[in-house]
Amino acid sequence: MRKLPPLNALRAFEAAARHMSFAKAAEELAVTPTAVSHQIRLLEEITGQPLFRRRPRPITLTEAGARLFPVLRDGLDHFAAAAAGLRADADHSPLVVSTTTAFASRWLVPRLAKLKEDIDLELEIDASEAPANLRSGTADFAIRYRRTPVSDLECMELVRDRFIPVASPALVKSGSSVSTMTALAKYPLIHFRWKRPDLGPPTWERYVTEARTVEPGVAEIDTAGGLRFSEESHAIEAAIAGQGVALVSNVLVRRELATGALVQPVDFSIEGLAFYVTYLPNAPRRGAIESFLLWARDEVADTAEAGDDTR
Repeated sequence: MRKLPPLNALRAFEAAARHMSFAKAAEELAVTPTAVSHQIRLLEEITGQPLFRRRPRPITLTEAGARLFPVLRDGLDHFAAAAAGLRADADHSPLVVSTTTAFASRWLVPRLAKLKEDIDLELEIDASEAPANLRSGTADFAIRYRRTPVSDLECMELVRDRFIPVASPALVKSGSSVSTMTALAKYPLIHFRWKRPDLGPPTWERYVTEARTVEPGVAEIDTAGGLRFSEESHAIEAAIAGQGVALVSNVLVRRELATGALVQPVDFSIEGLAFYVTYLPNAPRRGAIESFLLWARDEVADTAEAGDDTR
């Protein structure tokens, strides 16, 4: 085991030897000259030799001090350079973001190249339905789907969604138009498993119930049948393939609505929640996280202007 003198004593000696002044060393280290003198005397006691000649002024190094100074100076320089290198590596390494599988696959992943091009930022995506523990250091920030902000974290709303019925235009272009709730009964319904029951699942049952409050004459619709998937992203893919009508987040299908890959056959929608960008107040890479947030908000606005007419 190495037996090293106290670091404060070594720093005080190195600064005083470099400046040849206890006062300038104290200014650099943000302590008093008396504190510097005390630390150097401690180091002299440990080494058993005087390190400075204090009389006559200005101070000079003794032979022992002159031997110790370059070794200590070079060692601290190497330490500072190594630390700076690690910091530079961290600043240029990908930001790790924890988010849901659906948001990752439907919104974030398709935009990664644009993110790199626009603000030269790279992400490593950790997709999971379980909220990340940001204090564990496994992720730099998270995009969480919640009813309200997280109280003990920095939490900025990115976008709020609604759940809408979507279908392939090929499915609904023939035959009678699916312009009313009643017309939905002739098409297969696509379901996905909602993994957060505490947040109010956007089921077809709920959709029909709420629709009846504005359109009392809605006929009975068999909401039990149809295709079922474990992931919302799979339900969206099934709708694109023309396999039925899916009830999904309008945020996750904005591109498909804008390009015409999907259409919203019925105007009625039900309330969703909000996607929040969350991070620790003292996050080491807070600046990069906030740059991402500003970029993502612009992306949300641009996509909406490009053709999101959902209500």
